[in-house]
Amino acid sequence: MMRIGVDIHTVGARQTGNETYIRNLLRQMMPMATEDEFFLYQTKAVALPEWMQQAQLRTVKPHNPLLRIPLAFPWALKKDAIDVALFQYVIPPISSCPMVTMIHDISFEFYPEFFNPLSRKRMQLLIPFAARKSQHVLTVSEYSKRQIVERYGIAEDKVTVTYNGVAETFSPIENQTILDSTLQRFSLDKPFILAVGNLQPRKNIERLVRVYAKLRKKGLIEQDLVLVGQMHWQGHAILAEIEKHQVAEHVKTTGYVTDDELVALYNQADVFVYPSLYEGFGLPVIESMACGTPVITSDVSSIPEVAGDAAVLIDPLSDDALSAQLERVANDAALRASLREKGLVQARKFDWKTTAEKTLSILQRAG
Repeated sequence: MMRIGVDIHTVGARQTGNETYIRNLLRQMMPMATEDEFFLYQTKAVALPEWMQQAQLRTVKPHNPLLRIPLAFPWALKKDAIDVALFQYVIPPISSCPMVTMIHDISFEFYPEFFNPLSRKRMQLLIPFAARKSQHVLTVSEYSKRQIVERYGIAEDKVTVTYNGVAETFSPIENQTILDSTLQRFSLDKPFILAVGNLQPRKNIERLVRVYAKLRKKGLIEQDLVLVGQMHWQGHAILAEIEKHQVAEHVKTTGYVTDDELVALYNQADVFVYPSLYEGFGLPVIESMACGTPVITSDVSSIPEVAGDAAVLIDPLSDDALSAQLERVANDAALRASLREKGLVQARKFDWKTTAEKTLSILQRAG
């Protein structure tokens, strides 16, 4: 029997991809490890799902990572006699047990301008350290693996790709009452084009708003544009772009939404657009596909690896490319139907059970 420690401070923190990852991983992995005991370390008393409460729950304070990670965590791992610990991105400088670290991507190394300077400096200092000191590193795509290995000079066999999955809740919905209530909650009208991602420069939403506004003013598309995501660093520039092009009547922002709300929005969108400049994986691409939503996305970083031939790929730095494909997909019902069928097939290639099996194997080997 092994005692497996997991840092779950992102659960309940609305950290989107990082929280989605740890929730879904543990939901699948804990029932598999029948002979192992899980210790889940949180920093705040947030409501946890019932299945998570079956583990040994610990609170590690303070929430401030500059104190929690180097000081509180080593003591907690030692006190609980943990055999192996799983972290995301950042690890304690000293530990009584081997550590496995999930590094989703290292975008801060290649696009430093997209990050708050203080956060960027912290990541550039701590994440390379975690990659080199960890017993093993996990990441979410072959693209991210290549970047981690080359940038940090670590052995290829020390890094394992465990793709993200799609939760079962992401699927086509037939219940019109659920769909209608979600639209009413956010004061939205159909038809609409959907974009999902925190409002920040890396997601390339400014360009999307600019392209959308020109198409709308020329009468080339009829759908509204719905932006789902929390406001992040420099996100105000997106709101300024909406005002600049005078499309506030047709461009709606929802802020953070729950998974259930997101599923309902995917289900009702004519098109899902994800023109991100860089992704370690790009989870919304396969989530939207699993709901049957036609996808337009970028041809850069890990995205083609994830999207396969089930999406329309565009150069995210080209207004013309995005404009041409957005107009095309928004107005071609037959193309949307084809993309829907391809997307449903592509999304089934990614499941959290497989992710959990590979991760558990690595944890057991490391421990």
